[in-house]
Amino acid sequence: MSIDHRAEAISLLAASREDKNTTFEGHNPEADRLIAEAQVHATLARNEDQAATTADMRDALHSLRRRYADMRALVGAHIAEGLASREADRWKAALNLTKALDEAHCNVDDLVDGWLEENGCDPRSAYKTPASLVPRDDPWAATPDITADVPERVRRVLVEYLAAALLSKGDAQGVAQTITFALKHAGADLTGDIEKQISDIALGRDPSDPPF
Repeated sequence: MSIDHRAEAISLLAASREDKNTTFEGHNPEADRLIAEAQVHATLARNEDQAATTADMRDALHSLRRRYADMRALVGAHIAEGLASREADRWKAALNLTKALDEAHCNVDDLVDGWLEENGCDPRSAYKTPASLVPRDDPWAATPDITADVPERVRRVLVEYLAAALLSKGDAQGVAQTITFALKHAGADLTGDIEKQISDIALGRDPSDPPF
């Protein structure tokens, strides 16, 4: 059974005041004993209060950290989905949100990149401006980068066959080079993916890459 140290301290102090057993020198040993015991109980009560306060603060901090982590994950996924959508307004809003978070020292780029990679999207391409946002009436404007606009399944097929053709000999190699440069000229730069595919074929897949 736990002791209510605060109640014990109050009770002992009250008893010390009521004790009339005072010596002729004005000293009351029994009252002194009661006061000493009351001080002990008061100290224990204070320690219990401090321990309870510390525990409450620890729980509150843990809850706050968990909520903050959950919020970052949700915001990161929201931004990543917007970038991967390649829809002009949605992509622009996602990009503006990343910039605002950076300025507020709340960077979530690691979570955004992680979501994109897990869902088969190239983080570098996802941040590139969609073709729909590039002015088309300027004859001197740079060719819009549409790499991220190429559907992931289509990109994988192209990369796989072009890499195999580039490793072959004869006409197939020349045709693959022509197609690769034509795609790049049109704004779909697959050279990085092709180089990685060739490396995987020649040297084997990087053991750190997921097996899918």
